Amino acid sequence: MDNLDELKASVSSNIQLLKKKNGGKLTKELIHRAVDVALQLSDSGDDPGIRDKLIEIAEFNNKTWMDSAHTMTAEDRNWSPWLVKAKPDIAWRYWDRYADLLRRDGWPPKVIETLDETIDETLGQLTDPNQKGRWDRRGMVVGSVQSGKTANYTGLICKAADAGYKVIIVLAGFHKNLRSQTQIRIEEGFLGYDKSEPGNRKLIGVGRIAYDHKTLSPDAATTRADNGDFVAAATKNFANSIDRPLVFVVKKNKSVLENLINYLEGEGRAQKGITDATEQAPISNIPLLLIDDESDQGSINTNKANVKDADEDGDEPQDPEVDPTVINGLIRKILNTFEQSAYVAYTATPFANIMIHKDSDSKKFGEDLFPRSFITCIRPPTNYVGPQRMFGYTDTETGQETKGLPLTREIADYADSEELNEKNGWMPPKHKSSHIPLYQGEPKTPPSLYEAILSYLLSCSARVLRGQGNKHSSMLVHVTRFTDVQNKVTKQVKEVLTSVRHCLVYGADDPSFSAWKDLESIWENDYVKTTKSIAEERCPVHEWSEIEEVLPKVVQTVVVKEINGTAGDVLDYERHRESGLNVIAIGGDKLSRGLTLEGLLVSYFTRPSKTYDTLMQMGRWFGYRDGFVDLTRLFAPKELINWFRHISDADTELRNDFETMCAVGATPENFGHRVRTHPLLQVTSPVKMRAGQKEKCSYSGDLIQTIVFDAQKTSREHNLATAKKLIHEADEKGRFDSNSPNHRPIWHGVPARSILNFLESYKPGSEGSIRRVDTSLLAKYISAQNTKGNLSDWTILVSGIVPKESEPALELGRFSIGLRDRGDKAKTEEYFRPGVITDPTDEDVIDIGDENRDKALAERRKIVEQKSGPEEAAKVRSPGGPQLRKYRPSTKGLLIIYPIDPKAHKLSNIDVPFMGFAISFPGIDGENDIPVEYIVNPVGQQTNG
Repeated sequence: MDNLDELKASVSSNIQLLKKKNGGKLTKELIHRAVDVALQLSDSGDDPGIRDKLIEIAEFNNKTWMDSAHTMTAEDRNWSPWLVKAKPDIAWRYWDRYADLLRRDGWPPKVIETLDETIDETLGQLTDPNQKGRWDRRGMVVGSVQSGKTANYTGLICKAADAGYKVIIVLAGFHKNLRSQTQIRIEEGFLGYDKSEPGNRKLIGVGRIAYDHKTLSPDAATTRADNGDFVAAATKNFANSIDRPLVFVVKKNKSVLENLINYLEGEGRAQKGITDATEQAPISNIPLLLIDDESDQGSINTNKANVKDADEDGDEPQDPEVDPTVINGLIRKILNTFEQSAYVAYTATPFANIMIHKDSDSKKFGEDLFPRSFITCIRPPTNYVGPQRMFGYTDTETGQETKGLPLTREIADYADSEELNEKNGWMPPKHKSSHIPLYQGEPKTPPSLYEAILSYLLSCSARVLRGQGNKHSSMLVHVTRFTDVQNKVTKQVKEVLTSVRHCLVYGADDPSFSAWKDLESIWENDYVKTTKSIAEERCPVHEWSEIEEVLPKVVQTVVVKEINGTAGDVLDYERHRESGLNVIAIGGDKLSRGLTLEGLLVSYFTRPSKTYDTLMQMGRWFGYRDGFVDLTRLFAPKELINWFRHISDADTELRNDFETMCAVGATPENFGHRVRTHPLLQVTSPVKMRAGQKEKCSYSGDLIQTIVFDAQKTSREHNLATAKKLIHEADEKGRFDSNSPNHRPIWHGVPARSILNFLESYKPGSEGSIRRVDTSLLAKYISAQNTKGNLSDWTILVSGIVPKESEPALELGRFSIGLRDRGDKAKTEEYFRPGVITDPTDEDVIDIGDENRDKALAERRKIVEQKSGPEEAAKVRSPGGPQLRKYRPSTKGLLIIYPIDPKAHKLSNIDVPFMGFAISFPGIDGENDIPVEYIVNPVGQQTNG
């Protein structure tokens, strides 16, 4: 395998050279030539199998790319652009060997190229480390869960060290296992050696690549060992003499951070010759880069938004209610121990960081951690399997719906019911640390967990057949946060595995138990069909006879491990790096964030949560699954799968908002205001906010639409009557557009009161506990805007189709309107979920004037050019919805009614149509906008304040 890795690196280098000679173009013939040249210089030149494998890998890698990052910035004190001019004079030695390591690890060349550009984008936003005087920068990089953020910040560490940053501190989660995992990654990508064994400096990662390691030898104050966190006594002084970069990888732990602060404060005093231990003396001329990994965990001040100290002289004590939380305050103190510092937060769930109040300074701790300087959003490579690919998503602007992969399996036998307050069953949502998992009165796993374990064995076996048997393969069982209960689950899983192993290897003692029969059934009825459906490159369909042959060997390699937060959780993977580890990992909170389960195949998940950040971070199954994506499975309750699908939409919308705002020059504070008042926060739960506190919501510039409908006849009849009443009022009080066709009638000049009457009467549907549209909050927002003269003049459009002769038409007042067909995504009797119901052209019914229309079109083209290039931008002929809303007068609102054919919901035989609606709000700027309050309750829902 080492030889194959070396060959892959050689092929990658050859491709870059041949591509450069060919004017940047890459052909299949060039790939074949690159492979042949690499083989000519090796001992494997005559092996056609290796040649075919190298060609397959090279072709796949060069189909994989990574979109450029987007960054929004703000004018900041003591900072100016510097990297472009300085770059030619910097020797990028740390970065060059790290990029070399990535190539050897099989990273696609295009991904490395974009990673290089993205890291330059972030480094350039920091201050030039050679700049004198006091300075600090606060920024944030937003990635995706399990998408390679660690690789990004390891690359940033390398480039920052090349540029002249001397001290690098990485904050790596709460638990020992995550800190150890992060330390290992930084040792491999930056240090080049493992220093956990004194006197035995083992070269690893970049240290094994041919470079001058005497001049490329950073130091580290921490190791990968379980007790390898920062200890001041074991760390040498650096402030008076630092000739190489010094790295600290530390937990977000009060004692550890306090010890680190005491050490750094001592270094500052020593540098200036101060002996008084009470005197503050920040370290000077030694620039600090502080990287806050998973920065939304532990780093956020979860108390009420701070305000600046009321009395600058400090005579009035600060209200303890607004004092920063412990970890947050300690991070701020670390930054204050250096005169030159750069803080970069890394996260996949940025809501919490954006919620920090920009002006939340404190005399004791200094400025809070709001990313005032810059925010960079990085897109994962095209081979990344994230929430959008796993669960599907809907683009609310275009109406385009993308289906998720067929990899989720609904479970219901883990509890007596799926209610969130259920207390009975094997693992009910409500249980205590003394809970004993019983299925039908016996201490055994439910059938769904048994099926998940068998699925894992099948997935491992298929990986062996695909030549991936020496890679790690993991299963995650995440059902409780209590260690005592996890211990009982571990025992039950071991009993299942023992029984299955005995059956496959020796034959079952119990004639009624036949794992063989169950395994074959799952393979033929699930795996074969799923692999064919996905039709992914490098994912062949295997015959049962092939799987049957390797199963007995595979089952003997599987171990069951309870994850308890120690460094050993990570080091087991390291010890089996060459042979691969097959492990069923059972845990709770220590599994849910940051820790990478390598080669994760099957997840069994029951823990209920509805918060955006918690759900996203629990998604350990996100990541890279090249060559085995069809073998992955998620077993989870229907409600949880629905929430993940909804979170996928929320994540897509947030990132689209970010890119749109980047294109028009928005600042982090602009984006912060947008997120703090975003309607999505109502349904994803405001992160890091306390239960019962008031929050604000604004619909300025938003398109809000009903995407879920109650299937009951009474609800449909009620909403139909409500719509008819609205049309009657529009006919009486508004101005009918005589140019509008019969199936798409339009009224202008409808008073706001008619819209409020409609919203106050309409009954929105919900998907379980997910309610995307809150009609009472919408009405409250419109009423608030009316007090400033906004949203007073409404246009109503009924967006139907030309009636078909063979189909019944809907009679709305004097109009005969054909019903729209919308597909049912939920396929359940209780409700109908079509997803997006809007048509992108429907918002273009209000005249915004030629000048504004030209501005809107230019802005739309700029956004398309940023995403897809100038050729695609030139094809754009009309503004998009966001631009139309932005340039529409603040007085003009748009309500669109969508009559939907009842036959779209195939599980009911009710002939009453579904009456959906969408509201298109104009952009209301600054002080003219009046966000309305709602109250967060303990389960993340909201009520009107």
